[in-house]
Amino acid sequence: RAPSPVLPPRAVPRSRVIATLILVQALFGTLPLAGQMVMRWVPPLGTAALRATGAAIVFALLVRRRLASVALRDVPLLVLFSFLAIIGNQILFLEGLSRTSQINASVLITTIPVFTVGFALALRRETASRTKLGGVAVGLCGALLLARVEHFHLGNQGVLGNLMVVANCSLWSLHLVLARPVLKRIPPLVMTAWLFLIGALVMAPIGLPSAIDGLARAPLEGWLAAAWVVVCPTILAYLLNAWALREAESSQVAIFTYLQPVVAGILAWAVAGEVLDLRTGIAAALIFVGVGLVQRGGSSGEGKKEPPMSTEEHR
Repeated sequence: RAPSPVLPPRAVPRSRVIATLILVQALFGTLPLAGQMVMRWVPPLGTAALRATGAAIVFALLVRRRLASVALRDVPLLVLFSFLAIIGNQILFLEGLSRTSQINASVLITTIPVFTVGFALALRRETASRTKLGGVAVGLCGALLLARVEHFHLGNQGVLGNLMVVANCSLWSLHLVLARPVLKRIPPLVMTAWLFLIGALVMAPIGLPSAIDGLARAPLEGWLAAAWVVVCPTILAYLLNAWALREAESSQVAIFTYLQPVVAGILAWAVAGEVLDLRTGIAAALIFVGVGLVQRGGSSGEGKKEPPMSTEEHR
């Protein structure tokens, strides 16, 4: 009897990937506001440990026995990805946010697509195209305009915080580039569970005691903010981002980071009553044009096509 042919995986509609990436950035965009609310009672390291531990528990319950399906050769890579995306990334961002202003953090976050394209080109995971590079540049201009880059400052008190946010951006960008091929053989849910479990093992012993102590003194507002931070910009955002990273190039995933200032602006309008002026409209338009150009540059044949998955990767 002839073996059944291996059917290729079904193509995911691009519209679904784009919608997912927009949702991811909407979730991540709430972190500065919600994170600073939590850090009124919980220190940055405790907040990072709370995110990692809460997410690890949820993902472990969802995945359970599937954790053992990961090949032994992939465990060192998962440890590396956990450092890049969870341990180093979260600690550096929250510690940096506590030492610098939200404006500075919003401006510096716009370096993620630039770092991602740089790493992807240096590691030969993608090839340069004028459309892709132009999209990154246009989107960067819009994001900086919206984040009010003229208010960015390098005062002595904020230098360390600024450097921490930049380091956080570079680690996240490197993770986007390195993790994508591994996601071809490890399901996003399983990989995300592993990353948070490893992160929790490292961060919980050093940060969770301060988080528990802080929440014990926090009012209901602090508990609600902590729950939001764990569920929305952590569990949901990381899982959806991993799924999208499997379906799109690293630079295409990273370019959507420019939407975070848009989310922050909408929150400022909805919560604080700030006015959405002409500057906001122009900046948002530049961001959407940049996102569109990078999507086109990665899907029109200008970018490097990855080789098809091997038979083992289909299993």
